[in-house]
Amino acid sequence: MSWKTLIIFLLLTTTAWAQPWPQTPPQIGRLELKQEYWDYIKEAAKRYRISPYLIQAVCAIESRYDPYAKSGRCFGLMQLHEGTAKKYGVNPLNPRENIMGGAAVLARLLEKYDGNIRKVLRVYNSSCTNAYIREVLRAYEQAEFMAAFSPPSPMRKN
Repeated sequence: MSWKTLIIFLLLTTTAWAQPWPQTPPQIGRLELKQEYWDYIKEAAKRYRISPYLIQAVCAIESRYDPYAKSGRCFGLMQLHEGTAKKYGVNPLNPRENIMGGAAVLARLLEKYDGNIRKVLRVYNSSCTNAYIREVLRAYEQAEFMAAFSPPSPMRKN
């Protein structure tokens, strides 16, 4: 693993999940993320030690935060494939379970691909294009940027 890859991996898996996250969700474009979903995202980020902003970005681009989104055999906020949902024992139409399942997949892929987020996104969405990867990365960067200007949660429940 190169030093650059190691640093990116550590930033994705250590720094972001260890920070006090904002109480309210950072804005990505004009999309409105429900507070309930942001709370689930923070819970998943803490459990799997990954950035909540990566999870949020995947939700934003995959489903536009629509818990009932369906594309082929993929469902919910993170567009979990029905086979993946079954493998992780989650109901893809339950927003909390969908986020937990999607975050588990992202965490596993981040570890497998040494934090190479482009590879992670390519595997997460097997039919993705370079445009999809750019969209998720742009949303991820925007969420991180917006979070930097939001006050952290008061009791550090993160």
